[in-house]
Amino acid sequence: MGDMPKTADVIIIGGGLMGCSTAYELAKRNVKNIVVLEKKSIGSGATGQSSGVLRGHYSYEILTRMAVQSLETFKYANEILGSDVGYQPVGYLFGVDYENIDTLKKNVEMQRRNGVNTRMVSKEEVKKEIWPHIDTDQFGAFSYEPEGGYGDPVLTNQAYANAARALGVTIKQYCGVKQILVDKDGSSVIGVETMDNQTIYSPCVIVAAGIGTHLLMKNIGIDVPIKGQRAQLVYISPGVPMGIVPSFGDFKHDQYIKPEVSSGHLLLGNADHSDPQYIEPADYDADNYPKHATEKAIEKAIIKFLSAFPSLDQAKLLTSYSAAYEMTPDGIPFICPAPIEGIYLCAGFSGHGFKITPVVGKLTADMVLQGQSQQEGISLAPFRLTRFEENDLLKPEHPYSTTVNHHV
Repeated sequence: MGDMPKTADVIIIGGGLMGCSTAYELAKRNVKNIVVLEKKSIGSGATGQSSGVLRGHYSYEILTRMAVQSLETFKYANEILGSDVGYQPVGYLFGVDYENIDTLKKNVEMQRRNGVNTRMVSKEEVKKEIWPHIDTDQFGAFSYEPEGGYGDPVLTNQAYANAARALGVTIKQYCGVKQILVDKDGSSVIGVETMDNQTIYSPCVIVAAGIGTHLLMKNIGIDVPIKGQRAQLVYISPGVPMGIVPSFGDFKHDQYIKPEVSSGHLLLGNADHSDPQYIEPADYDADNYPKHATEKAIEKAIIKFLSAFPSLDQAKLLTSYSAAYEMTPDGIPFICPAPIEGIYLCAGFSGHGFKITPVVGKLTADMVLQGQSQQEGISLAPFRLTRFEENDLLKPEHPYSTTVNHHV
């Protein structure tokens, strides 16, 4: 690493989606000397483990706005970023139990008001036109977004990284950060020290290190409450050809389903976060945590799936994997200045980072260069670190009464 820069105008810690999208947005605005430091390879952290679902369905209005504005980048990625990001507009179907029918209607109204292409759909339409295998009698109501679906998080990460490099950004892979460096009185950042003991000086450090953000900030005396929460995901073959089916938010069974167009397989994800399992930071950094779902988690996922799709009783388990969400206490990320001058946070996305990546990159660049959001209808205030001590948390106007939390 003899070519490591000695100085930078901006250092970004983390080469995942958030780090690379921020680098790209800063470079677009003529920031010249940007260095991104990634401890492994591009997209090797939470980005590479993301299921990649795209939806505008939120009960939080600000997240709805972020998702709908971000969708434009996924739809036109070739023109904007110069690369394909694997966008598959297979649609996004959302189903609730009878208790949440009115809540769903109110949230769909809010989403439509904020530009989401979504509508309520009848059970008959779901059965005949959208996904015939669903036992619609179990559900109270459905909504549908024809432009939802999924994308490829790794391709998206690479697209942002390549677009950033084309604008002059330096991205160093396999270059972890040992510590953030501050001045003698601890009031301002002066740079970072890498794992191989090299120092890069900079007046601006953006911490987009996911779960690793907590430890980096703790070492300079700032508590950033982010934990690694285990996520267990299961791949199945449905057992029959289904053609094109949508991504599905099943809030009757607290499960989400993402189809794979190329293979016909389905990814089952758990959406019940009432009993979280956390990964110790040291174990996460050492890559020392289970890489597959437990038998209990697999059994639970299959039972939920067969309850919603009883006709697919020939479905076969293919494999599973275990990932990690970077969770904050309220499931809302930190996009804010830290108490130390020149340090900015962009972390804690709690499972909804992928679908809002394009706007997050813009917001972070806004924060660094202008001190406030320049994105229409999106304030940085809900994402500040101090919201917990101020007891001023973001709350949806129409929350769903399910065991699910943080994700809608």
